[in-house]
Amino acid sequence: MSGQVVTGLGDEILTSSPLGSCIAVIAYDIKRKIGGIAHVMLPGSSYKTEGNNNNNKYAVDGINSLLDKLLNLKSQIRDIRICLIGGANVLRKEDDFIAETLVTSVVKIIGEKKIKICASSLGGFERRTGRIEMKTGNVFFTIGGSAERMLWDFNKNTGEKTTIEINHK
Repeated sequence: MSGQVVTGLGDEILTSSPLGSCIAVIAYDIKRKIGGIAHVMLPGSSYKTEGNNNNNKYAVDGINSLLDKLLNLKSQIRDIRICLIGGANVLRKEDDFIAETLVTSVVKIIGEKKIKICASSLGGFERRTGRIEMKTGNVFFTIGGSAERMLWDFNKNTGEKTTIEINHK
């Protein structure tokens, strides 16, 4: 799913593929109960080149694409909230800063758009997965082989404490 952007509504449930250093940007419109996931794997933005069909793997392009898709579904930026999952150093390399750089890039981009990040599960060394149910607004996640648990309920504004483990060493 790297570089993919998907949206859903109604009874749809969206699930990320396993996330190592990649981040699932999960967006949800709290009024219209529609949302989506952008699976970003690289910080910054792509170099726009002819024939490059997978610009969404870059943070700027993936987030912009996700928001554009939601706006095309009649969403309003003021009604969108975000959860973030991923950004781990799963290879446990001391000199690997891609996950840390990606987390910083994604948080900065979302901040510039003035969209609220409600909860996140980022960093560390274990892979994660993320899932959102459009009907309920519930976001779930796993870490490693753990049981799935709820990260955030967009409709009730409740959930797990936000965790960001940037120190990958």
